Amino acid sequence: MPSSVAIRVLAVMACSALMSCSSVLRTQVSREETVLTEREKRHMAGLLDDMAAGWDGMQRGRIAERRQAEDRYEHALTAFLREWDYHQSPRYWQTSTVFASKQQSFQIEFDPAANQQREVPPRQIDQLILPARLKLSEGNTLAKRPGIGVPLVGHIRRTSAAKTEQPFLPPNGGNLTLTAVMELDDRVVGTTRRCRLHLLNTLNVATVTVRHDERQLAANFTASKQLALSRATLLPFTLLGMFYPECIQGASQLYCMDVYDPQRIPIVFVHGLLSNPHIWLNVVNAINADPELRAAYQPWYFLYPTAIDVTQTAARLRSSLQQARDHFDPDHNDPGMNRMVLVGHSMGGLLSRMQTIDPGDKLWNAMFSKPPQELHVSDAVRERLVSTLKFKPQPEVKRLIFITTPHRGSNFASKGIVRRLASLIRLPFDTLLMTRQLITGNTDALSPQIRDWGFYAFLSLGMLSEKHPFYQGLNAVPIPVPHHSIIGQLGSSRLFSNSDGVVPYWSSHLDTAESEKIVPVWHGGVERPEVVQEIVRVLREHLREKGLPRKKRS
Repeated sequence: MPSSVAIRVLAVMACSALMSCSSVLRTQVSREETVLTEREKRHMAGLLDDMAAGWDGMQRGRIAERRQAEDRYEHALTAFLREWDYHQSPRYWQTSTVFASKQQSFQIEFDPAANQQREVPPRQIDQLILPARLKLSEGNTLAKRPGIGVPLVGHIRRTSAAKTEQPFLPPNGGNLTLTAVMELDDRVVGTTRRCRLHLLNTLNVATVTVRHDERQLAANFTASKQLALSRATLLPFTLLGMFYPECIQGASQLYCMDVYDPQRIPIVFVHGLLSNPHIWLNVVNAINADPELRAAYQPWYFLYPTAIDVTQTAARLRSSLQQARDHFDPDHNDPGMNRMVLVGHSMGGLLSRMQTIDPGDKLWNAMFSKPPQELHVSDAVRERLVSTLKFKPQPEVKRLIFITTPHRGSNFASKGIVRRLASLIRLPFDTLLMTRQLITGNTDALSPQIRDWGFYAFLSLGMLSEKHPFYQGLNAVPIPVPHHSIIGQLGSSRLFSNSDGVVPYWSSHLDTAESEKIVPVWHGGVERPEVVQEIVRVLREHLREKGLPRKKRS
């Protein structure tokens, strides 16, 4: 595509992104509170009749008959939960609600104060979603476990109240991995039959006791992550983050996809330029498909506007890591939190690397020839610059995985078409103000390349160029934690002169890496099986080397 045509196409994309700017971060509202009618209750009681017949049948007869009864129980329970959710949000369900049919009546009870590590109270959920409603993503596999119960996704809307209570709830809300089980007391003619509903957290619960018989709990580990990492939901962040970064600056932070577990290790996924967290769906699904990894790790992701330069965004990630630590682990002694792993693709790898180093003055001296106090800038700008270039490492980060990361930049970012693309970017006002102060009043303090480039040097695109002085400082600082490289290769030329189409091998290679995996993929091939398998291998190695206590496999 000719460069002029490409720029026009990108301009149209930028306009489309702007149109969605006002809606992408809109706060959701709770479902309207409703009350079940007597007619609705009678219909649902009929479903409970069928479920009760299945429950009772599971206790007697031949194996084949018990299996048929279990199928009947689960089918009826599925229909009952679907109906109740349709007529009334779980948030408004009342324990001890009675459903009466012509045959018998049922009283549904649940624990409104259950511990989320094991069981999620209905009142914390806005909607129950059946996995059957979701289509499996291309190239993905279904991670599930056979057993008793009805796998569900418990969706939590991102309302104002939810954001206050759960500050790391994803932009599209929470999607919990649950399985519903209904226990019934024995029937006594003429009395209301007591039923106990459990929405079990299947990441932590592997078995349930059914009338003194321990049974494996059914689970669908894929459905909740498909919703959490939905392409349709996250795609607007790609365009807005590149062309109108101010639109999503307020959403730039870490997000947790599951109920926080102090025992599990956070694995933080950081996407790259013109991208979004959807790219991590395959690897997150692979982790959930592996009983050992599922028990050991909890997936998080960092969302950010990719137009902003590496140093500022790395500072935002650093701040969000600190906030998450203080929120979930205020005493800083959770075993999982102390073994964090960061996985970064492309520019996301640079952001991850910046969480582990102590640059001293090296980054500053690579970009400026004068100390901070001699710059002609406001105090606010001076403080911002110092915090982004002089910082301490995050002690909880214990391992890094780099995927096609430009540790020495890329000549792709120096091409004319990329410079023209940069003209479409509308930077936030505070970033514009900082940049203007630097390039108008401090020409004698800037490195020659930054002085010549002007505003472009303070964009992510400019900072990704192999000519940017940032890399002189970055590569003068050793990486103090174990790290691994996954490098794409296109064609059959010599390795050192090869490339993934964007980042050359000489830039993505690190002599200090504990492992280096060359995969036949282009730069954006994060979702390819070869990449996913290598990430899984490194995560297993992390468990072995740290000597972590392993949870019982489920």
